Amino acid sequence: MKRFFKSSYFAIVIAFIYIPILVMIGFSFNSGETTASWVNFSFDWYSKFFNNSPFIKSIITSLFVAVVSTVISVVIGTMAAIGLSRTKKVTQKSWFGIANLPLINADVVTAVSLMIVFLMAGLKFGIVTLILAHISFNVPYVLITVMPRLRKIDKSLIEASYDLGAKNTQVLFKVILPILKPAIITATAIAFAMSFDDFIISYFTGGDQINVSSFIYTAKKIKPYVFAFGTILVLVIVLAIIGWNAVTMTKQHRLEVKQKIKNGSYKNSKIQKLRKSLNELIINTETQTEITRTWRISLWARYYFLKFKIWLASSQQYDKRISRLEWKQYKLRSEINKEKRYYSRLTKAEKKAQNLEKQLLLTKADVKKAAKLTIQIEKLEIKIAFLRDEIEWIEHRDEVAEKKAAKITKEIRAYQKDLKAEINPSKKTLAWYAKKIKELEDWKIEVEEGKNHYRLRMVVEQLKELKQKNASYILELNDKLQIFHAVVYSRKSITAKFDKQIRHANSQEKENFLLEKRAAYLEMKTTKYEQRILNKEVYIQKVQAHIEQTKEKFFPSNPDTISHSKGFLARSWKIILVAFIGTSAFAGLTVAYVMNNIYDLVVANWGEYIDPALIGEFEKANNVKINYQEYDSNETLYNKLYTFNYDVMVPSDYMVQKMSEEGRLMKLDYSKLNVRGTVNNGELNPTPESTKEESKRREIESSLLDVMYQSKVKETEHNQATWVNNLEKNEAIAGSILEYALPYFWGDLVIVVNPTPDNVNFLKDNGVQLNDKGQIDNNTLSWDILWKAAAAKKRVALNSDPKNIFAAAAQVQFQKVNLDTNAEIDQVKDKVTELVQSKSVSLNGDDLINKVALGFFDFAMMYNGDAAFANAVYNGDAELDDEETLKEQKDSQKDNEFVSYIYGRPNAETNGRKEGTNVFSDNVVISTDTRNVELSYKFLNFLFEKSTHLTDYAGITSPFVESMEEMVSEEGTYRNYENLYKPITVQKDAGYDPADKKLAFQYHGRVDDYLVDKYNSIVAGKR
Repeated sequence: MKRFFKSSYFAIVIAFIYIPILVMIGFSFNSGETTASWVNFSFDWYSKFFNNSPFIKSIITSLFVAVVSTVISVVIGTMAAIGLSRTKKVTQKSWFGIANLPLINADVVTAVSLMIVFLMAGLKFGIVTLILAHISFNVPYVLITVMPRLRKIDKSLIEASYDLGAKNTQVLFKVILPILKPAIITATAIAFAMSFDDFIISYFTGGDQINVSSFIYTAKKIKPYVFAFGTILVLVIVLAIIGWNAVTMTKQHRLEVKQKIKNGSYKNSKIQKLRKSLNELIINTETQTEITRTWRISLWARYYFLKFKIWLASSQQYDKRISRLEWKQYKLRSEINKEKRYYSRLTKAEKKAQNLEKQLLLTKADVKKAAKLTIQIEKLEIKIAFLRDEIEWIEHRDEVAEKKAAKITKEIRAYQKDLKAEINPSKKTLAWYAKKIKELEDWKIEVEEGKNHYRLRMVVEQLKELKQKNASYILELNDKLQIFHAVVYSRKSITAKFDKQIRHANSQEKENFLLEKRAAYLEMKTTKYEQRILNKEVYIQKVQAHIEQTKEKFFPSNPDTISHSKGFLARSWKIILVAFIGTSAFAGLTVAYVMNNIYDLVVANWGEYIDPALIGEFEKANNVKINYQEYDSNETLYNKLYTFNYDVMVPSDYMVQKMSEEGRLMKLDYSKLNVRGTVNNGELNPTPESTKEESKRREIESSLLDVMYQSKVKETEHNQATWVNNLEKNEAIAGSILEYALPYFWGDLVIVVNPTPDNVNFLKDNGVQLNDKGQIDNNTLSWDILWKAAAAKKRVALNSDPKNIFAAAAQVQFQKVNLDTNAEIDQVKDKVTELVQSKSVSLNGDDLINKVALGFFDFAMMYNGDAAFANAVYNGDAELDDEETLKEQKDSQKDNEFVSYIYGRPNAETNGRKEGTNVFSDNVVISTDTRNVELSYKFLNFLFEKSTHLTDYAGITSPFVESMEEMVSEEGTYRNYENLYKPITVQKDAGYDPADKKLAFQYHGRVDDYLVDKYNSIVAGKR
């Protein structure tokens, strides 16, 4: 196993890097929406990628920012490196360390610092701040890449340039920059990649500019059009690498051709091959013979086996053994040379010691200098003592070697004398004496030559023997091959078949006919060979002419006639071409960027809350441009408002309250809203003049699920008086929201359980009962089940929203959603800490949907719409569009609800009161600083018109009754998940009474800020 990993380590690393890329490329062609299963091969996601205008805009923004920041960063970084190289080493080291601080510093710290600086400077967040931020972190990368190359420049080159009369600019552009070119290219590639891929710094400093990383991060669900983009990006990189390697290989080939022409080996092998073929044709013509191949398979098998053995012997590598011997040879020679240098080193050290002693006598008054000289003399004395000991040992070794060699000679003579004294010695005795005498003779040679010299000679001999061994073996095989070649490729007469027929002719007439036929065939063959000979000669002449032309090109025969001064175009055509292509590309990119940033409306929404195709549809219908941006939390949206103003936003209910109290939202004019109307070419159908604003507001309220705001009226009649009373009864919460916002999506928080036998038994053991459909009885379910699951080491996946997690703890302790005071938050903090910091608990953003859809969990706390979508993906329902398949599935399910996962909304009684769940809503609002009020209302009406499409795309419950009912109808996506798709407050016999519970989050000002701070401190302690 150890040997396997040792030999396959590089392959394992490469596989670890490239297998995910290959998987991404593969699933970019999957017609399904997830990586959970393969559906069909399709290019649909590539089509959707090119039609996704917000994503395309983010890519254009990334490219524009990356190009501009890279160019500026490379110029600044290169000039800074050249400037630092001219300073003292101490100064250079200090500034270099300061410049590298951004590389060590955390990106989030850099991002926040830059944001604060831009705020203090009063800059408007956008393209300028984004480019400045990217330049700030790119310059250090350029500096650390260029500086090492700059240090390797030979200073004598620069001095020589000045001596020859070059000015500073000429030295910079003619000497320094050409040497730095490889480092500058590398720095450019690194800076571009870092800028294009950056997320954190762009997220904090981009304002209205969304680059590709920010777009992908804020997407609620990673759809395969991102895989399509990744595949295209990989293809571009591969093509760039192939192009670069092609240019490099072309240059290398040019150098090789020049070298071959110089040593006269250019196209020699081709000429030899052609001449060999020509000679064979001439022989065929002169001897009237041709080469034929044998039909004996056994001969061919032996022939190709020999060729295989020759190939194997030729490819056999002795590099390791040869390199070992060469290294041994190098060490021995170094050791021998070192011993030879001892004498000269001793002489130099003694002379230097004498000079230092003289200097010491002359500088006794200068105490510091005398101390330095004394230290130097002491070091030299140690060195001299060492050298003398080594020389003495070497000389003594030679004396000992002489005596030892004499002693070995005596032993050899003694053995030789004993051998002569033997009477009729046996072969074994003779072999023993011969071996003994040979060993002593080798030993004597070793002693006389010196151990190192002898070993060196033996290594050299082994090296020669090893190099010749394989060559002789190949020659032997080639000799055998030639013999077989003569057998398998035998030469015979061109007219052999006619000669045979003539010999067996049974009549003179037939013989004459065959002779005529033989003569005609011979003439035809001869003519054919002569033509082939002529063609070969012409081709050889062409090759030779090409060789001469190439030779003349690189090495002119008359150099005096060649002008060495090139014209401007000849000297600069490459630079002009690159500059033209680069300028044209940048101009096109700039135009694309400007065109995509001339917009009429800025919309901020949650990731994947709208089909990108709808953005394009609205733009086309109204002939406008939309700057569509995404965010991942209400707090992120709120923080963005410090750096940029949006026109239309989709915050959650409690954030609407907060923003309205701060005066950030415009009160809605209900007369401009036409929820019941239709959109025709971007224009709303006119409404009757008698329609008043209040009646219009009531119409909208009655068409929306206002129960999410706790303002549902049980009376069948819906009049002004009951509506006002209802608002007063519920602390005017619904009124404050409907005054500024209209619902976009809504839902509630549920607990989802992976129905493994172990999890089902765990529920039953903790008192949770299942109904006849296999689902949880809400009256037996408590939020405390999450704490129990975490204690049992179950995989618990939580929605990472701070208010949701604290709400779960608040339900267990206080049986309410909202925590109204800091004291209440402190009371549940320990319980939240216990849950969040458990090792088996994971905090998830929008990736929670994918985790549940793939079944990588035991218990999950998530929104009902996300749970329904994850269920649909898990069961494949989200991708079914075949009517026959749908019919079969409905027939098999009949009246039973088909849900893979167990789910429930806690409604258990705790401390004499029942628990509940958070009922949330995300709402469309218009900013007070909107740039186009009329277009904002058009966009709101467009969203209402497309409400069914929106809920089908995002998987979140629509606030429109009609759209919601359509999604759970027989043909709807969530037909199998009605009770999960619909929030608990609109389900029959659910046991929830919104009038008695505070089901929706409310804004509590600093109390909410205190809750978020506590949550962040808890998460920071999670390991």
